[in-house]
Amino acid sequence: MFIKDKSKYGFQDTVKIVKDFLKSRNFEIFAEIDHRKNAINAGMDMQNETVLIFGSPSSGTLLMEENPEIGIELPAKLLIYSTNNDVYLLYKNPEELIDTYKIRDQKDVLKKLKVLFDNIINTVS
Repeated sequence: MFIKDKSKYGFQDTVKIVKDFLKSRNFEIFAEIDHRKNAINAGMDMQNETVLIFGSPSSGTLLMEENPEIGIELPAKLLIYSTNNDVYLLYKNPEELIDTYKIRDQKDVLKKLKVLFDNIINTVS
């Protein structure tokens, strides 16, 4: 299940606030995919849409040691997009991965990731 919430900030400000939040908590931002920029480069246009791919290699490694298949879900992803004048954040609920990948020993890692997403949402909403 995906969780979606609305930001009270504009698109660029939301992206900056989220990136600063992640960096302040020592999460590594592995990639930032700017879908709008890619569309423009292809001669098209669309509203703002960016995916932030981030994580903690030590936490992710613990999960993958328990079940290597969870690697398809990692690192974490957060979509920030605009529709007209509204900005939204969308992410997959990491707690659902506990059952999907039969995570038993490292449940807390995924629960903490859910709390992190909640804190991100609280920062911008």
